[in-house]
Amino acid sequence: MDPVVCKLKTFKDFLELYNKMTEMCFKRCVDNMYTRKLDQDEIACVDDCSQKFIYFNNKLMQNFIQAQTEKANLRAKEAEEQQKLAEAEQKQNQQKEVLDKEMAEPVGNREITVSSS
Repeated sequence: MDPVVCKLKTFKDFLELYNKMTEMCFKRCVDNMYTRKLDQDEIACVDDCSQKFIYFNNKLMQNFIQAQTEKANLRAKEAEEQQKLAEAEQKQNQQKEVLDKEMAEPVGNREITVSSS
């Protein structure tokens, strides 16, 4: 993926989270629409709400990254096992081909070795 596109997507994701947090905390904390400034209770509520949202989002991302890492490791392990099975099967097929060639040769053409003990 293009680095510029990736950065734009990351920024867009950040803005979406920020907007969700702002909307959620505003709905939860702002009660009085008759004054321009937040009162002390609203300020405390918004601070707590935003801190909780940020903490939750960080925990969620940590768990997601951990799960993705474990999933990637499992896939890598499965791929290694599949590769080993494929190599073993290939080796077995090669050995079978050699045996088939030996069996197809006339008996007179075969090399016979006798070991003296």
